[in-house]
Amino acid sequence: MESVKPLTGKNVAKIEIFFDEIEPEKNCNYLILGAMFIKTEDKDKITNTLLDSRCQCITRKKWCLDYLSCPNKENCKESWHNLNDTEIHFNEIRESRSSQAQIKIAKSWLNFFMLGKKVQMAVLYIDLDKLDSSFFGGSNVNANIYNKFFRTLINYGLKCFFNSYDKIEVTNIFYDRKGELERHSFFNKFNFSKLIYESGGNIELLGKIIFIDSDHKIEKYYKNESHLIQFVDLIIGAIRQNIFYISKDSIKNNVARVIRGKLLKLKKKYWSSNFIKVSFFPKNKLKSVNDLEKNLTSERNDEFYSLMDLDLKMPAQETNLNKWF
Repeated sequence: MESVKPLTGKNVAKIEIFFDEIEPEKNCNYLILGAMFIKTEDKDKITNTLLDSRCQCITRKKWCLDYLSCPNKENCKESWHNLNDTEIHFNEIRESRSSQAQIKIAKSWLNFFMLGKKVQMAVLYIDLDKLDSSFFGGSNVNANIYNKFFRTLINYGLKCFFNSYDKIEVTNIFYDRKGELERHSFFNKFNFSKLIYESGGNIELLGKIIFIDSDHKIEKYYKNESHLIQFVDLIIGAIRQNIFYISKDSIKNNVARVIRGKLLKLKKKYWSSNFIKVSFFPKNKLKSVNDLEKNLTSERNDEFYSLMDLDLKMPAQETNLNKWF
């Protein structure tokens, strides 16, 4: 990860964090963590922007969950309204299954993110082919890895995006519901205190880690926050598609290209974004060496690296012209 400035200034930032991850796959053996940072004062405006983007009628108005209360009923149908109310999940966007509404909503959300206003995102790729799991305990290794890099990413994002503040108050951290982490006692009970300790005392955690369902139609208590979790999923899914070209689906590629220009800028050494950071770890595997007594041991050379060191595998444009004939 790039170096960060020490916290300075006189103000207090009150924020909320929304967290999601993508599990490793055969052709992408990375654990991908994404943390979205939003000031509490901006949360309602951001949420309303995402909700209003669900209305895809030509004469777009404010989104209403209930079709009968919708101010745009004359230009809509209840079936269309229900399609617009779907969960936005990047992995489910594909040519054979996605409705046009889902595709348009996803693009609208990504275009909003690209404006760089009030939403800041830090993404960390953990290369499991290079990471030595023996450093994370003999049991619950996956959860232990989550714990360590969960805190690493949050600390990094806070210092990058809020380095003009003397103090940062985190009201709550919302996490897409994962059973293993919820059962892991350390994750629920001790991560906050570890965050405070590792941050050097600049962070105050006022709330707790709250596990919620990303589907707002299922989540009972934090429906608005579910939309924000979907937003995180969409962003980290689009980034992964650009980098690793996981799917050859033309619709998925088309949606992912909304953010391609920003990723290309991130690859340039002189360009750094004030609202999106993408980092990778580790750059090197453990190296076997002989110590001074000629005993075999391991030399750690842990290092974060950036998009500058990688190519974007997804093509810049579709090359299959079959659909034109």
